[in-house]
Amino acid sequence: MGTFNAYDTFMGIATTGAGIASIDLPPAIPINIEFKLSKGNPNNLETASQSWDKTAKKLQQTAQELKQSLDAIPADAWTAQDREAYARKVQEFCQQLDTVSTYCEAVSKTLYAYAAALFIYAGFAMGMGTSLAALAVAFAAAAAGIITAVACPEIEAAAAVCLTITSVATGILAAGATIAAMVFQGGSLLAAVKESTQGNKQALTDFTQAQATGSAAALANLGQNAANAGLAVLNSRGGAGSPIQNVDLDADRNANHTWNVGGGVTADVGGNTVTGGGHVKIGDHGLAGGDLSGNFTSKTGLSGGGNVEYTDEDGIGQGQGGSVKYGVNGGYETPGKVGFNNPDRPPSATGGYNDGVPIPTGGVKVGITGQHDFGTGQGNVSGSVSGQVAGGDVGKQTETYNYGNPKTPTWTHQTDTPTGTTKKQDETPPWD
Repeated sequence: MGTFNAYDTFMGIATTGAGIASIDLPPAIPINIEFKLSKGNPNNLETASQSWDKTAKKLQQTAQELKQSLDAIPADAWTAQDREAYARKVQEFCQQLDTVSTYCEAVSKTLYAYAAALFIYAGFAMGMGTSLAALAVAFAAAAAGIITAVACPEIEAAAAVCLTITSVATGILAAGATIAAMVFQGGSLLAAVKESTQGNKQALTDFTQAQATGSAAALANLGQNAANAGLAVLNSRGGAGSPIQNVDLDADRNANHTWNVGGGVTADVGGNTVTGGGHVKIGDHGLAGGDLSGNFTSKTGLSGGGNVEYTDEDGIGQGQGGSVKYGVNGGYETPGKVGFNNPDRPPSATGGYNDGVPIPTGGVKVGITGQHDFGTGQGNVSGSVSGQVAGGDVGKQTETYNYGNPKTPTWTHQTDTPTGTTKKQDETPPWD
């Protein structure tokens, strides 16, 4: 977590408000769909932005050190012609490093800018969802004759205006994503062309290979988004409904040529929410691991789940041992809606309420996560507890115990709040 810690809570409030309004105001239905389809993860984008920024600085540092190492050799200590040739090669390589560093810096800033755009949109969505809920209350009051200052058609017209505003805001957010993609794609092409003119004859070939590799991930994401768009419409108020709530598809390759292929699904099973998924890792040396995950949330609000992942990029049973990541979690969340019988809907097949009014949720979540490298013996174990409102953390405390690496402090204490994250590392356990 980081600068955008309040994002999930904002979006949770937005979809709750739009869900309340969708009972009486039809324009709120597509608004709620737009909110759900626009949901992202700005904290992950911020983390990625920081990684790209670190890479840019490391490249700049490497180029600077190469130049300094060449300048440190006295002119009279190396006077042969091969010094000039070596100096030219160093200069070419440093220029290539500067080109890649500039691209990494551009990616870093673009990722952070889009993370900020998602957060700004979440603030807008929260305000819009709250306004829609207020309009729904006014509509119900006008329909019941409690208030007469405004008529129901006027309130419906106001909701239609809200739909227009939301569609424009969502379109702007989508345009931001398109601009970000242009920076990534166009920037990488320009960097490859420039590097090829600076002596790197492999640059354009590597760029072409990257496009082929990235197309698999793009295809998986397009399929995932298309499926989730259909599910969002199907499960909206007035839709036929589907037990499948969400799908996740992945096809990614890391720097070590290891593919991670798989996905997951979230489904409603008798009023309980079940999530499950898995991936297979395949690298240059064959099967390189995989992962499994699952989570169950009951109708009462109690939840529990876990995950395990094993990675051995030099091939399972070959070379050094791999690494394992694991986690278990549990929690409780208050009901997300108040049930009632809607005369415009068919009776419930189970005898309960056939409809419900969304309400903000509150809850608590605890978890244990860890990882262990069988090759080095290093790893860590973390325990966390968080308070949640509308599906997002409003406060989270994480204590991490690190082992096997004398250069790493034994304990890490991290506190996440809606305003930011603080982290402290020392040798003191949390109970001292």
